[in-house]
Amino acid sequence: MNYKCADFVGHKYGPESEELRVTLAEIDRQLARVLRALEAKVGKNYLLAVTADHGMPSLPPSPDHRHFVTTIADLLHDKFDPEGKALVTSFESENCQIYIDEDRLSKLGLTLRDLAQFLESQPYMFAVFTNDEVAREAAMDKPPTSGAHRK
Repeated sequence: MNYKCADFVGHKYGPESEELRVTLAEIDRQLARVLRALEAKVGKNYLLAVTADHGMPSLPPSPDHRHFVTTIADLLHDKFDPEGKALVTSFESENCQIYIDEDRLSKLGLTLRDLAQFLESQPYMFAVFTNDEVAREAAMDKPPTSGAHRK
């Protein structure tokens, strides 16, 4: 079983948030249900292994620490669309994907690569990829679809 809720909520609201506390309490209740069902089925002679995806620092957002997706969306608006603030249409905190209104981007005379380069210039960003770059790399990894056959 994979309980992803804590990961999603922790990324979105932070490790010390009330939202994460409530989520972890619910996961505890659900795990207790699983244990009761397991014991009813096989008794108390079983091995249960519990693992975790990762931890999360409790440092507050700051220029030197954590940077939430909302802060990054605001940064893009402040730099490229300060009046309209319509460039970022949505974002997923859970997986750090930012969605851009490409019509608005074009009206502003910009490209996705312009945004990516700006984000990569931030000291806390290592690499930023546009959807075209990801698609191009994915296509390079696919086996050829021509009529060629390996022998």
